[in-house]
Amino acid sequence: MRRIEGLDRVQQTKVTADLLIKELNRANRMYGTSFASPHEGYAVMLEELDELFEEIRQKRLDKKRLREEAIQVGAMAMKFIMSIDHWAKVGKKSIEASCRKCRQCEFASITAEKLAELKSDPCDSCDDDLCNWSNITDIWR
Repeated sequence: MRRIEGLDRVQQTKVTADLLIKELNRANRMYGTSFASPHEGYAVMLEELDELFEEIRQKRLDKKRLREEAIQVGAMAMKFIMSIDHWAKVGKKSIEASCRKCRQCEFASITAEKLAELKSDPCDSCDDDLCNWSNITDIWR
């Protein structure tokens, strides 16, 4: 990871933007270029924020780990922004047909295809069966 100490603000901004784009591209190769729904995007960003908060809570702050986690938060925020146009293109009906949401915790969401591949409930706060998952409705208010 490139260091930004000693650079002026313009250079720091350019280096940081490059790091965000590199992380976004890495995540897109692994998970696809758009979130399936606003709910999924929110859940992923929340997870990344939780990981950043875990680093913040350490007794000894590790600048490298803080920067890595903050870059992941920023990259997922970029992905969320870029997914908005995708959601508008595919429309509400298509998103509802391809996504499932946990009825119990109401936060987790996942594509129907991915849910079908799993052998247990991916929601950490719910039981280990898949009975709490249903179609997403009313996500475009």
